[in-house]
Amino acid sequence: MSKKKLIRFRANKEFERLFEPSALDLIERDHELKGRWNSDFFKNDNDLVLELGCGRGEYTIGLARLNRDKNYIGVDIKGSRLFFGARVIEEERIHNACLVRSQIELVPAIFDREVSQIWLTFPDPRPDRVRRRLTAPNFLNRYRKILADNGTICLKTDSRELYEFTLELAGKNNLEILENTPDLYASPLKDRMPQIQTQYEEKFLAAGKKICFLQFRLDREVAPLKPKTAIQS
Repeated sequence: MSKKKLIRFRANKEFERLFEPSALDLIERDHELKGRWNSDFFKNDNDLVLELGCGRGEYTIGLARLNRDKNYIGVDIKGSRLFFGARVIEEERIHNACLVRSQIELVPAIFDREVSQIWLTFPDPRPDRVRRRLTAPNFLNRYRKILADNGTICLKTDSRELYEFTLELAGKNNLEILENTPDLYASPLKDRMPQIQTQYEEKFLAAGKKICFLQFRLDREVAPLKPKTAIQS
């Protein structure tokens, strides 16, 4: 491990708005703030919004800056990345945001049905490992356990394959589609979106990639797509 990473890991322990529960603890018992993030940490009853796989927390922090009347939490397993976001939150005193270092599989141990919205911004499309996609049924059914009634999922991606997979999955499971475009910046939706672009998105746009966006309501268990059978000649 590099010296820079070690320095960041040590610094992470001092940030008041970065939580680092161990995986073992979360497997054995729920996080102490589960179901009480608003009442005990943020000290208000505003909507609670998550970004899963937040990296450096750029999008989480951007949303928190734009909407002071909502609470935002970014979740990622990479402590060296979270360091940068935690430092910004502390330096700018962004009181409606914090970060959690954890595997996404463990979010049901961290949150209860208290989350109004989940953002997935440019997740790994996993072309060869469909079950590891953050919009695969096994992940969506975890999210459902932490979403409040009428909770929604927002997917922003440069991967047409991941977008179409998620759109088909939502359609086959009769989930309500709220917003949907395969080319965000060529659609009227762009003017209603948060004006935030992460480093990843800027890179994708510079390479000429189209950005897809999908928002749907997750109010039921999600079944996997049936494998497509080859047509017999």
